[in-house]
Amino acid sequence: MKGMDVLNHSTLYMKIKHYLLVLVALLPLLHACRKDETEQLSLPAIAANNAIAATGFANGFFIANEGWYGHGSGDLHFYDYSADTLRLNIYAAANPGKTLGGATSTLQFATTFRNKMYIVVKAGGPLVVTDANTMVETARLTTMPDNDGHAFLGLDSTKGLLTTSGGVYPIALPGLTAGAKLPGISSYSGDMIKAGNYIFVHAQTEGIVAYNASSLTVARSFGTANLCFALGKDGAVYAANTDSLIRINSTTLARSAVKLPFSTPSPWGAWRHSAITSSTTDSSIFIVRNNGFMGGTTLYRYVIGNTASLSTPFITLPSGQYFYGAGTAYDKSNNTLVVTTVNGPFTGSVNTVLRYNASTGALINSNVFNGWYFPAMPVFH
Repeated sequence: MKGMDVLNHSTLYMKIKHYLLVLVALLPLLHACRKDETEQLSLPAIAANNAIAATGFANGFFIANEGWYGHGSGDLHFYDYSADTLRLNIYAAANPGKTLGGATSTLQFATTFRNKMYIVVKAGGPLVVTDANTMVETARLTTMPDNDGHAFLGLDSTKGLLTTSGGVYPIALPGLTAGAKLPGISSYSGDMIKAGNYIFVHAQTEGIVAYNASSLTVARSFGTANLCFALGKDGAVYAANTDSLIRINSTTLARSAVKLPFSTPSPWGAWRHSAITSSTTDSSIFIVRNNGFMGGTTLYRYVIGNTASLSTPFITLPSGQYFYGAGTAYDKSNNTLVVTTVNGPFTGSVNTVLRYNASTGALINSNVFNGWYFPAMPVFH
């Protein structure tokens, strides 16, 4: 029996040794297969991460996307000037396993402030903060005031403001703690801008309200409006009501108006960042003429002090394209208008980013990307 045991052990030892030698020989091949499989399964994420590590997000602009309602959360794309390409879904690539809200929320607003990006998700939140150069998340406010969030305005290193369906709330930074609602506004609120010693807020019922920036108390109200806000090269704040472009002196709060050749639609009910922007190179205010809350095909330019500049459209979109979301924004780094469109007046899965010379209206280039993204707004450093 002992001899049989020795034979069996010897045979077993030789078999094990053989299998081990075969396994060692196969390891490089198995590793190569696993590597290929990983790259094949997650190639977009790997490519995005490699690009991020190499160049970051310094040379270009972002596009915040609503996301396909009922199917998934929104995300952001990045237009890379150095490569003249779009990197898709960069938040997901930089933050594996995290999302910007649920399937019934919409990512409607984002802005950069002090090297951070503040991403506001409407209808349930959250408010998410990322490093603007890497898109890695650094903070999150999961429970939003009024269970809603529209726009964010950074004030200094310790505080910002958040508009919601019920008013305006101070947000402590960097910890993202919401304070008590500001007095003066208790209705659905949207865009904000700081100019001079005042903060201007757009609200559905109270209209345009100016707050003292230091005390956050109401300084003056200016009546209802539809498109808010743009900061002119003259230092004034511009907005639009139904039929006029409004100018508010940011020092004296004096108000004046210029008649528009078209009507602007109400933003309430399907709020999004306003389709109005301004140049820092020329004395120009740009307004998208939408059919309802979206679906327009023309953009007008008002040259400050020249009412005749509003007589004809400054830009007409190519056939079959329609403004979506905010529709346009000004990139001061190269004096361009960035325009976002879809292939239908209210919906579409063919998205186009067009870049125009903001002084001449000439088309520079366009970039098409397919998918149910629903572009909300361009975002710049």
